[in-house]
Amino acid sequence: MLYAKVNEQGAIIDVAPFQNEDFTVLVSPNDPHVAQLLASKLDQQSSQELLSSSDQEMMRILEDLIDLLTEKHLIQFTELPMAAQKKLLSRKFVRGIHSGNNDNLIGDIRDDDALI
Repeated sequence: MLYAKVNEQGAIIDVAPFQNEDFTVLVSPNDPHVAQLLASKLDQQSSQELLSSSDQEMMRILEDLIDLLTEKHLIQFTELPMAAQKKLLSRKFVRGIHSGNNDNLIGDIRDDDALI
């Protein structure tokens, strides 16, 4: 879904993938004016910026996929390389803190077993 920012005359002046006090009007990406705005925004951003912004979203998808595969017993978490296990546990721990769900997923961490 896309939300538009409109001027006093009701003309669309910008679009965003989120709704807030500025972007209030739900619009279709198929609308020619919206498509033109999207194309100009993509022209302004480098491909590297687009990749960087999607990397965070992709990482979350991979984390969720690994969680799903382990819950269904299709893979065992311990089959992953140790560095991957530590990074995933670290991210899960930090996400738990930010969401208020601190279940001590990692436990006590020794200095020689610090997370990557």
